[in-house]
Parts: sequence; structure tokens; C-alpha cells
Amino acid sequence: MEKNLKDTKEYYHQHYYHEDISNRIREGVFQKIHHKKRGSMGKKIFYISSAVIAAFVLFIGLAFYSPVVASVAAKVPFLKMIFESKPVPEMVSEALTKKGYKHEGIGVQYNPKKIFTVTIQGSEAYVDKVRPDVTRIVKEILLAREMDAYKIKVERAIDRHDQQPTAEEKGLMEKQEQIFAIVRNVLISYGYEHESIGMNAANTIELNLPKTETRIDEMKQQIQIKLTEQKLGTHTIHVRKYDPKKREREGRWSPIISTIADGIFGSKKFKVTGVGYTNRSAEYMMISIRTSVSSKDSDYKEVVTNIENTILEFLTSKETKAIIKDDAYKITIISKDKKETVITSD
Repeated sequence: MEKNLKDTKEYYHQHYYHEDISNRIREGVFQKIHHKKRGSMGKKIFYISSAVIAAFVLFIGLAFYSPVVASVAAKVPFLKMIFESKPVPEMVSEALTKKGYKHEGIGVQYNPKKIFTVTIQGSEAYVDKVRPDVTRIVKEILLAREMDAYKIKVERAIDRHDQQPTAEEKGLMEKQEQIFAIVRNVLISYGYEHESIGMNAANTIELNLPKTETRIDEMKQQIQIKLTEQKLGTHTIHVRKYDPKKREREGRWSPIISTIADGIFGSKKFKVTGVGYTNRSAEYMMISIRTSVSSKDSDYKEVVTNIENTILEFLTSKETKAIIKDDAYKITIISKDKKETVITSD
């Protein structure tokens, strides 16, 4: 069994894992990013689900029901197990669908309290009736992944029939779609098919382009010409420049960081209140982990050691090292009273 899992994982990395997938993962997992203390090393506080690895769906599913497979799963390191399985929200969604529960959303909140929320479609009476069973399903999945830190909340989905956009809002959305289409086509003509495009409240078009790009003024001009031709008005175009090497590194690290956050946020024993990272350093990837334990607490050493050992076990595994390559990293575990424990790749 263990050999089959190993062979499947190696096949996945050889045939499916590449930079494009990494970049798409990066774009997806940062949907729940929140900024904390602007200007403080560019840190981003987040809770994000781990990367999807389809080859392990059967294994994880069987682990819930088969004592034999469960015993094998128990021997797999904690973070490695999370990395090699579906994200919990996806597992919950599939389990609820199988039972016939129509759900509108599944969300995770970690601040100020850790709450796993599921919204169910139906009347208040119906939701009240199915709440115990839905809660049980979610709890079983969370506990199978050793995620015991969350309070489970089952809510009724809001009826959105009366929340249709107005004619003015529809017109605005259609105009923005036209603008995005023009900008996207210009970027594609310059060889940028997957770059993100944004627009703020001031109608400023925001682009992300590598700092090595020398045709930015030309690209801006082309965008504005085409917008004018389509009578879409004049727009300010703002370009954020990024370092391609750092972005490539961040793309590879994204599923790793999300797995670390997924695991240590969800388990009570780690007492984690925040996970952040910054990719600004040219020398190494920096990750910070905040805990609710004080250095004066009797269990301080145990908690910090658990976090340290769990992360090192994951980062030094063969599978993880194949992704992060020879990248240097610095991980800081911060206690409630600001005492720091530093892990480095040196």
C-alpha cells in the first residue's frame, strides 16, 4: 500500500506538476489573503486550503471507512497527509452533495475565532432539521484530518432572488468586461496570457508585469488606443512590476505554505493564531507563525517544539524538497509575549 502511494505521488510530480499549475494554484489560494499592519515586511495573514492532488482522493476517502487504510494513513506525517489529499472544503462539498444537501457556500474564518461555516439552501425549518446531520458530516471530515480547532456553524443561505443587479449595475459590469477583454488581448499580443488584470473604484486599470519588460509604455498606448476606438473612455493604467525569479519561487512555495497554514491553524495542539509570509527577500522565503502561548506558560516549549518538528518534517521530505528545490527559508515562531524561535534551512 505504501509503495503504491509513493509511486502514485511520484507519477503526479513527473507528469502533472509544473510551473503553470503552480502559478494557477498561487492565483487561487490567495483569494482569502488579508493584510495586517501595512508596511510591516509585506506580510500577508491568511488561511488557505492545501493544493489538490487528485491521485490521493481514493486513499483519503477510504481512510474514513477502512481500519486497514486508516492505520496506513496514521503513519503518514501530518502535513504530508494534508498535502496529499483534497482540500477540506472540497471534501465537505462532495459529502454534502452525496447526501443530497444543497449548499451555497463553505467558508473558513480564523480570526477572532476559528469557525468552519456551511450555508444550506432551504427554509429555516429545513435547515434547523438537517443542521445536526450536516454538523456531524463536517466534524467527521475535520477530525479525520486532525482539524479539531474549528467551531462548526451551519447557516441558512440568504435568498438572493431580490438581489439582482440594477440596469445601471449591469451596464457597468458589461463595460468592465469589454475593457478587460481589450486589455487581455493586448497583453496576449505581447506574450502575456496569464497575467492578472484589475480595476479599482477610480477606474484605474491595474496590471502586473515583470520588471524586465521594456515595452510597458508601448503596451499602455496600445490599450488606450483600442479603448478609445471602442468609445470606452480614457483610463489611467497603473503597472506593478514584479521580479520574475521571486514570482517563480512564490509559485512553487504557494501549495507548501497553504499546507502549513491548513494544518497548524486547524489543530488545537499548535495554538496558532496567525500565519504570514513575505517573498521580498532575494535570499530566502520568510514565514512567520504567531501563537497564543506565552514563553512563561508551562506548555510553551512543547507547543513550539511540536510546530518546529512538524514543519521541518514536512519541508525536509523528498516530495516537498522536489518542489522548493534549494530555496533558502527562514521560519519564525512568535509567542504571545513576542519571544521568537527561528528555523532556517542552513
